[in-house]
Amino acid sequence: MTSANPRARHHILGIVAVALFAALFTRLWYLQVLTTEDLELAAQSNRTQEVIIEAPRGRILDRNAQVLVENRRAIQVSIDYQDFIDLDAPEQGALLRRLADRLNEDQLLRYAGELEANDPGPRPETTAPEAGSAEDEDVPGGDDPATDTTTTTTPDDPSTPDVDEGEPADDPTRRPPAGVATGAENPDGQTDVAPAPPDAITEDTLRERLEDDRFSKFKPVPVATGISEDLEISLEEDPEDFPTVHVERVAVRAYRYGALLAHVLGYVGSITEEELASAQNDEKPYENDDDIGKTGIEAGYEEELRGTPGRVVYEVDARNRPIRKISETAPQPGRDVYLTIDINLQYLMEKGLAAEVERRRGVQDNGCFLPGGCDVPGAASVALDPRNGQVLAMASYPTYDPNLFVGGISTADYQAIAADDRIDQHHNPLINRAIAGQYAAGSTFKLFSAYAGLAAGQVTPDYVYNDTGVYEFSEGNTAQNAGAKGLGPVDLQAAITQSSDTYFYKLGNESWQRRGTIGDEAMQEQMVKWGLGSPTGIELPGEAPGRIPTPEWLREFSAEINAEDPELAQDAGTWRGGTSANTMVGQGDVLTTPLQLANGYAALANGGTLHLPQLVLQVTDLASGANPVVPAPETIGQVDPLPPEWRDPLMAGFDGVTKDGTAAGTFSGVDQSGCPISGKTGTAQAEGKNDSSLFTAFAPTQGATIATATVFEQAGFGASAAAPLTRRMLEPFVAAGCSYEPFGKGTSAFPVAPLGGWFDVEAAVEEFAPPSGDRQD
Repeated sequence: MTSANPRARHHILGIVAVALFAALFTRLWYLQVLTTEDLELAAQSNRTQEVIIEAPRGRILDRNAQVLVENRRAIQVSIDYQDFIDLDAPEQGALLRRLADRLNEDQLLRYAGELEANDPGPRPETTAPEAGSAEDEDVPGGDDPATDTTTTTTPDDPSTPDVDEGEPADDPTRRPPAGVATGAENPDGQTDVAPAPPDAITEDTLRERLEDDRFSKFKPVPVATGISEDLEISLEEDPEDFPTVHVERVAVRAYRYGALLAHVLGYVGSITEEELASAQNDEKPYENDDDIGKTGIEAGYEEELRGTPGRVVYEVDARNRPIRKISETAPQPGRDVYLTIDINLQYLMEKGLAAEVERRRGVQDNGCFLPGGCDVPGAASVALDPRNGQVLAMASYPTYDPNLFVGGISTADYQAIAADDRIDQHHNPLINRAIAGQYAAGSTFKLFSAYAGLAAGQVTPDYVYNDTGVYEFSEGNTAQNAGAKGLGPVDLQAAITQSSDTYFYKLGNESWQRRGTIGDEAMQEQMVKWGLGSPTGIELPGEAPGRIPTPEWLREFSAEINAEDPELAQDAGTWRGGTSANTMVGQGDVLTTPLQLANGYAALANGGTLHLPQLVLQVTDLASGANPVVPAPETIGQVDPLPPEWRDPLMAGFDGVTKDGTAAGTFSGVDQSGCPISGKTGTAQAEGKNDSSLFTAFAPTQGATIATATVFEQAGFGASAAAPLTRRMLEPFVAAGCSYEPFGKGTSAFPVAPLGGWFDVEAAVEEFAPPSGDRQD
């Protein structure tokens, strides 16, 4: 056994050695044969780098193919990072200091030119107004319209516009156009607010730019966009002082009509980390320094507007430097988006908003009774086609110039728009009041109240009420018409034409007294059929839902805001006859948006169909118009039933408003024989504030092709501001036989929107001034 042990050990060692060699051979065979392709790809990836080339963004055009947004050429300065890091530290610092000096000098020269261009002499004020907010027209209901003077607000109050304004991309090396356009003309084509002084560029800001991980190091890093041609020439003629510096023409977004349609178009800005994480797409990858749509159509149609980026693959050395180009795929441009908007009608609407704001500010009358007169902190207007829901125009005042955001807005410019100490966050120009402003509807709400009364069996079209000017809920508890004016016997049609508040107070109070028969929310159930109390679904971010108050909502709201006083919560949260009466005249806790009002009246005009408001007409290939995608009109609701015996007196009532009703004075002199205009004035009251002016309209009365809604905050009676604007918008429409198509052609009757969107406010005030004889509502 002893002599056998060594031999056994030798055998074992031999077996182990053979096994090890076999394992090694098998591993080598696996690596060299089975995984050759994988290893080759891995090795290749270690010596190649892919660079994404941004594609041209698609254009945005109006319904008549007028280009609203395009890409323009700007001069950009960039630094080749790979060459820059080859310089020693002293050379790097000297280069950056020289470049910063040249850029700052160029900025100051351009800034001086902008100041000179923005000083045409004394001008009417058109910048953002003082405090107030879109929800200021909210007057929570109480015991009755005559005695309720309580206004309650809370940070979570749904009347507050919920609009994500975003954060400024503070980039001192890229200067956007300066100033905030709010609609006034500047003879030199500049904005009407003095531009903010440029932020100084330093060696440190340039170095931070170069080291910013957002930028690929395999293509020149941009450090300034929009420089002058003089600086371009200077840099190109002095290459020894500016090694590694490149000057080239690049495409940047250009909003051709300035502030016109800003809230619909939106703007683009640098992509954030959050947006980058959520927007990654294999076919259209984003780079860290790409622009992306932030608001409006730019954001909603980002996928269509953004093209397919190109790709360039480079072979790199051990230090990750490009050696040669391996392959290249050209970028494919984005698609064109055509809007339903008519830019000439939009121009007329925005000019009218600015003119009426200017005209009414400081006026003191029965609607603007506070010291100092009318405030008019903001306004909004919408025009729709009732046949299909297409949005013909949508405007919000004050406004802003989206060109400010091109290349990243500076902190100074952003604060001039959104953080001005003259306004609060709900009155900055970035808010689209047409969809995010929530207002008490005043008497424009009587359409929905009248229908609710008919549908709930609370009133009939031929019921006649003797309007003495005062309605008595109980002994000593009364409410009255404007000025306590008695209108005499009125049926439903006359109650609308003459805007009898007491008719609707009675309707509201008595419907509540019959709640045991018809239900606590019988009236509200009919009102929401008109699309009230919920967003319309328009393809724009930030739309507010409005509010149709109910007894249940009031109880919950009161309990929330009076949580520390249960007794007060119960009393304030009790729905009464006066609360219902207040609701019938669009006061109390009723909140609507201008878009909801326009869509509701459009539904009446077309026979009861609620369309989804449509902003996009078609999407096509860039410039060629090929491969169109045309969105089909969508229906979001139906007002049912709406029999002729109900609709006819309603239609007659609104038709009478502009002929012998509350807006007869405003529309005097308009020949309506071939195109009758229906409308409704509204005056929304709020405790401690001037009245707000509203007007809704559609034309022609039968077979309407346009419907509008307009609100002027704290501007007085409905016939004082909103109705005059509507008249001026509809006059050329009426003259053209009830067609808005001539707007797109541009004639003396249909003025063409000028590039830049500028107009003379003082001249516009005269143009939009209403005739004498307006009646209060």
